[in-house]
Parts: sequence; C-alpha cells; structure tokens
Amino acid sequence: MPSGEKTDLQRDIVLTWYENPNATNKEIADACDCSSSYVSQIKNRFDDYSEMEYMMDRQNEQMEQMFGDGIFGGSAQASGATGLDAGQPADGPGLAEMYEELPDNLAGNLIRVLILLVLLYVVYEVAMILIL
Repeated sequence: MPSGEKTDLQRDIVLTWYENPNATNKEIADACDCSSSYVSQIKNRFDDYSEMEYMMDRQNEQMEQMFGDGIFGGSAQASGATGLDAGQPADGPGLAEMYEELPDNLAGNLIRVLILLVLLYVVYEVAMILIL
C-alpha cells in the first residue's frame, strides 16, 4: 500500500484525532474500536496530517457511505459484495435516502449536483432511445 493510502480504520483514527486533537490515544481507540498502541502507531505514521488530507478523507468517507465501500476500487470480496451479486436486494438505504443524508455544506451540495446531472443524462439517453 502506498504511504498516502489508508485503510478504513486508519482513516477513522486520523479523522477522530484531527476532530479531537486533545483526545487521548485510549479515547480515540475506544471511538474507533482498536487498541491504544495501534492509535499511537497511526498518529506517528501520519504525524504530518494536514487540513487538505482531512477534507479529502472526510469526503471519501461520505462518498463510501453513499455509494458503498468499493467506490474507490478493490474487488467485490475485499469491499464486501452486496446482495445484488447474488440476485438479492441490497441492504441499506436507497439513493433517495442517501441524497437526503448528505451534509448541508459545499461537498454535500457538489455531490447533489453531480447526482442530478447523472440522472438528467440518463433520462436524456433513455428519451433519445425511445424517440429514435
């Protein structure tokens, strides 16, 4: 794994640490369900964690909540295959529910616009197929 990439747990740890800079390793470990020593290792590894990285990690986390764990690559097994692979309905919220849960900030609004643009494009393509 390249040095800039993080596992989900590592991302949770640095996000929790960034949002709670005065929290102890034990408090972060309890929040992230891991050991204090692992929190210490991650804090040392990512000691130069910046605000830009924080914003990117937070946005990635929100995207994965909306679209699933496999949105940024990886195999279906590594990311947890959904019930759709077996012909069963997927568990979890639908697109409309995820749309409503987006944060009311710049990132959330940009994602809303992107979703609407994609849906409009799909409607356009379907209309073109039906008309022709």
